[in-house]
Order: sequence, then structure tokens, then C-alpha cells
Amino acid sequence: MFRVSLHERDNLVKTPDSVLMVTISGVRGVCGVSLTPEVVAKYTAAFCSVMTSHEGHPPAKNPRTVVVGRDSRVSGPWIMNAVSGVCVAMGYQVIDIGIVPTPTVQLLVQQYGAAGGMVLTASHNPVQWNGLKFIDQTGLFLSPASCEQMFAIADAGLFQYMPYNQLGSIVSDGTAYRKHIDSLLSLPFIDANLIRSKRYRICVDSVNGAGGPIVRMLLEELGCTVVGLNLEPTGIFAHTPEPVNDNLRDLMALVPREHADLGIAVDPDVDRCVLIDQTGTPLGEEYTLALAVKFMLHYVGRRGAVVKNLSSSRANDDVAAAYGCSCYATPVGEINVAKKMVETGAVIGGEGNGGVMLPDCHIGRDAPVAIVLTLQHLAQADSSLSALKATLPTWEIVKLKMPVGSLNADAAIALLRQSWAGRALALNEDDGLRIDTADWWVHLRKSNTEPIIRVIGEARTEDAAKAACQRIIDEIQSLTTPV
Repeated sequence: MFRVSLHERDNLVKTPDSVLMVTISGVRGVCGVSLTPEVVAKYTAAFCSVMTSHEGHPPAKNPRTVVVGRDSRVSGPWIMNAVSGVCVAMGYQVIDIGIVPTPTVQLLVQQYGAAGGMVLTASHNPVQWNGLKFIDQTGLFLSPASCEQMFAIADAGLFQYMPYNQLGSIVSDGTAYRKHIDSLLSLPFIDANLIRSKRYRICVDSVNGAGGPIVRMLLEELGCTVVGLNLEPTGIFAHTPEPVNDNLRDLMALVPREHADLGIAVDPDVDRCVLIDQTGTPLGEEYTLALAVKFMLHYVGRRGAVVKNLSSSRANDDVAAAYGCSCYATPVGEINVAKKMVETGAVIGGEGNGGVMLPDCHIGRDAPVAIVLTLQHLAQADSSLSALKATLPTWEIVKLKMPVGSLNADAAIALLRQSWAGRALALNEDDGLRIDTADWWVHLRKSNTEPIIRVIGEARTEDAAKAACQRIIDEIQSLTTPV
């Protein structure tokens, strides 16, 4: 097994299946290869040790309680058993909430006043992968500092199991969906009766992940007719699970065939939401957040900060500026966006992968939040989804991947920065390198979840965005020699 740490991801010479990704996004690996019971046990025990530190927060209401949920992957049951057993051995009461979205775990950590939470998921990674996400008592993912502390404890084995008379316990809560939906429908700017009056017909693809049951329940409660694709949470994904256009062809065809008002796709752990308009045309995952920003600033009338990551669309900046609001950009990673949202008291935030973060509910990417904001937006505007998209600034984003292989990524980024110094409108090195010009930007960074370099670019047209990305890739290749 080959571990990729927070700081040592630039010389991958192993095969992808042998890599254990250990980053601020949690721990991910291929089951039985890099993700084994021993690996699960040591990181779970280390997390239990970190939960006692509070990181400057007051003690949790229930300081020996941890909320655990999982997505639908077929490896989920044994990982749930392993995680629960270790938590009990560390003296924690486990609240097992079953197959649920990642944001549901975040929300219930807050509602229970728990010391923390764990989600057993590899998000959009293929079916053979699984992983662990770690949540602190605030409902946010662990900070980079807490991650470093946890990883050091795991590597050194510095955790203490409890004696027989100080063990924890396991209880189950089958009401997690209900609690999540109730939190959404209690938002003061959501008019459930108005949405019900529209009688929307909606096609949904949850790729056999955790989202099918809760998305169906939410939509039917809002008076929608649901036409489902892959709603059963079997964990055998019907297609590549990342909700990008190439993987959503069936949904795109289904929407016009069913005369639906829109289509909704979510990833296996339901923190990302992608929208398809009534013609079967995808809005693009970037526009889920941009629509939500417009709704909160225009229809709800909020004013304040908007937060996104460095790889997210300029459309968010443009919408925020139109309402006199500042838009902040952070390094990629939900916790980085979340921390900035707390710091600035943000109205809304998220990441341009379809992840919407609404402080009125909780500060975490949440596909059900994105869904209910979209439906309220449609109902109040009394409009079609394509017409709403037409009200937003037009930018086209392209997201490419480069295998790391033997490339020294840090050295490549440093050389590229030198090359663009004085030529770019702006250079940002907070997370890899982002090069901004008047007409386009490109963000080059090492992935937190896969052994790849992401090259993301945006311009007014798709061709221009592709050309900008290819220009940067070509320059990397010309500047570097594989080691």
C-alpha cells in the first residue's frame, strides 16, 4: 500500500488502486487493497482521540457520542461494523443512522450535540473505493490542523482503548431522513404550498447511492411527481458515479421524453447536485451554486458575503457583485469554504461541483438544500429552469485531469508560476496555482481525492476554456522533465 499524505502527493509511482488518499477530505482507498480493516481501525481510533480536544470549542453537549452514517457501497456494512466496534472500544456511544447523505450526518451531529461524526463514503469515486470522512462537534469537517493531529496519532498508534467497564454502546436512529427534510421545510423562505401548487414533474438519477430515498421523500412531500433512475440504494452504481455530463446521458434523454420540468442528479453521498433543464440540457454543475446565490440575494433579499473555492465559476462573483456583495475564494476542500463562511458570516457558499452550503440549515455541501432552493426559485420566478439559467452570467468551465505519474507536481507548478509572473492579471498560490487573465482563468492543483492533477479553466466559450487549459498543460510538459 502507498499512502498519499497532505504534503506528499507529488511523486506517485504506484498504481491508483494501491494508493491510500489521506487528505483534508478524509481517507479513501480501494477496499481490500489500500483500505483494509486495520486501516479503518487505526484512523477511527485516532479520530476518537481527536474528538476529545475540542479545537477551541466548548465541550459538546454529549461528549461521548458519535454519529455514524454511510453511503450505499457494498463494502459499507463491514466498514460500519469496524468503525462502530472501534468507537465502542474507545468508550463512545455510536448513533448509527444507516444509509444517509453525508450532509445528514453533519446536520445530526449538530442536532444531537455529539462530539463528532463519521461518514463511510468515497463520494464520487468508483464502486471499488470506500473511505472515511470526519466531522467535528460543529458539524463541519475536521480542520487541516485537526487532520494533521489525527493522522499523526494514527501513524504512531497513540490511542487508548477503554477497559471493560468503560465501553461505549450502539444505538440506531431510523428518523434521519425525516429530521433532514424537516430542517429544510422549516426554512422561513421556503413556501412548501407554493411549490406544491406547481405540481412539478422531476426526473431523478441517484446512481444507486444514498440519495434515492431522501430525494424521493423530499420531492413527493413537495407535491412533485418523481420519475426515477437508479434510485435504489444498492451500491452497484449504474454508471460512473461522478455527476458530470458524460455520465448523465440517460437522465438528459429522460427529461424531455417524460415531459418533465427538470432533472436532478446527485452523487453517491448526496452532497453534490446537478440540474438538467426541461429540454434535457444540463446547466453544468457550476450553475447549481450560481442559481442558489442568485435566489438568496434576489428573492430572499439577503446581503453579505458569498464564499466559493478557487476552482469555482466567475458567475458567482458576477452575481454577488450585481447585488453589492463580496465573493471570497478559498482553497478547494469543503472545510476551507466552511471556515471562510464562518469567518465572514456568509449568506451562502459552496463549491462549483454542485455543492451548495446554506448556513440557515448547516454549513456543509448539501444536495437536498440545493434541490429545495431550486424549486423555491422556480416557483417564485414562475419560470422554467432554462429561463432562470438565461438570467445568469455566461461562463463555460472545462475540468481536465492529468495523471500524476512520475511528474513532480510542486516543481511543475513553481516553474509555471515563474513563467506567468508579469503576464497574468493575477496569480494565486493558495492552492496550487490559479492564473487569471481578463478573458479566462486556469486553476492547476493536486487532487484531494484522486492521484491526479486537476486542470480547471473557464472562459466565455467552451472552446476558449479548452484552449486555455490545453495551453497550460502544454506549457507544463514543455517546462518539466519527468523524474
